Amino acid sequence: MSHRKLRTYLFLLGLALVGCSETTDEPTQDQIQIGGQDVGNQKESSEVAPSLSQIEKDSETLSSASESEDTAGNAVDNEEVGSSPSPEPPPSPTTNSTPQITEKGTLLIQLESLVIEPENEVSPYNRSEFPHWDDENGDGMNTRLEVLALEKIENVGWYSRWDGEWYEGEGGLSAPRFDIDHIVSLKEAWRSGADEWSASDKDTFADDMLNLIAVTASSNRSKGARDAAEWLPPEPSGQCYLLIRVIQVKRKWNLSINQAEYETLKELTESCAPEIPAIPSSPPELSTSVPIATPTALPAQSSSGYGSQFYQTADGSDIDMYDANDNGDINCGELPSVAKPVLVRSPGTDPYRLDGDNDGIGCEG
Repeated sequence: MSHRKLRTYLFLLGLALVGCSETTDEPTQDQIQIGGQDVGNQKESSEVAPSLSQIEKDSETLSSASESEDTAGNAVDNEEVGSSPSPEPPPSPTTNSTPQITEKGTLLIQLESLVIEPENEVSPYNRSEFPHWDDENGDGMNTRLEVLALEKIENVGWYSRWDGEWYEGEGGLSAPRFDIDHIVSLKEAWRSGADEWSASDKDTFADDMLNLIAVTASSNRSKGARDAAEWLPPEPSGQCYLLIRVIQVKRKWNLSINQAEYETLKELTESCAPEIPAIPSSPPELSTSVPIATPTALPAQSSSGYGSQFYQTADGSDIDMYDANDNGDINCGELPSVAKPVLVRSPGTDPYRLDGDNDGIGCEG
C-alpha cells in the first residue's frame, strides 16, 4: 500500500473512531427529542415535586397545627376539669358532741313548743274544783299513798328532791314529815288554762302521777303555788327535775307559760341534761329494812271539799277553806282554834298529816 493510501486509511480510521466517540457521547435527534421530553418531564416533575412536597409540608404543618390545637384543646379541657373539682363531703360530727347537741336541742324545742302568754287572773281560782287524793284504781290506796309507795326506796325511805333530804319514815308508808306536792300547782294550772277544763279533766289532773312528787313538808310549804319564775328548789338536781317535769306536764295538758317562767326554764336548759337526775346514795344510817304496810281502803264520804272526806273539824267547817297559801295542803297552824281538834275519819289515812300520834285526833295541841 502506498503511503498515500495508508495515510488516507488512517485518516478515515481516525474519523471513524472519532465518529464512534461522538455517537456514543451525543444523543441522536430522536434521543434529543425524547431527551427533551424527559428533560421537560423532569422539569415538570421538578415543578410538581415541590408542590407535592409543599402539600406534604403544608399537610404536616396542618397536622402539626391540628395536633397542637388538639393538645391545646385537651389542655383546656383538662384545665376546665381541673378547675371544677368534685365537692368534698362535709366532715362528720364527732360521736361525743352529737348526742349532747341533740339532747339539749330536744329539751329546748319541747320548751319552745309551749304557748307563752300572761297568766289568766280574771276568773278566781277555786280549789274545790280539783278533787284529789282519790283512789283512782280502787286498790284501797289513795293518791298520796300511791306516790309514797312508788317513790319509797326499799330498806331506806324517801328522798326529797327539792331540798336533798332523806327520810326513813315511821314504818310502812307512814311519812308524816313528807308532803305530796303538785309540781305544777293547781292554782298555777288554773291560771295557765285549766280554768276552762271540764270537771272530769280537773279531777284527773289533780291525781296525775306525772305531776306529783313526795318532798319534805317544809319545802312544799316554801314552794306553795308559785311557778318556776317565782321559786326554784335549793337543791341543784331538783331544779333540773322541776324543769323537766314542768315541761312534760304543761305539754301533756296544753298549759301555757308566762314570759318570766319561760326565761327561767330556758336558762335551766343550758345546764341541765334531758334525763331525770339520778337519786344520790343514801346515808349509811338509813339501811334498815322497813316493811311496807298495806293501808286500809278509804270509805266513801260525801263532803263539800276534798279534805272533808278525811277530816271533820270541831266546828264542822270545810277544812280546805283554811289553805292559806293555796298549796293543796293543810297544817295545824293554818286552822283557827274553833276548828280544832280535827277528827280523822279513817285512822291511818291522814293526807294532811294532822294526827301526829296516830290516835285518830289531829291538831290537839
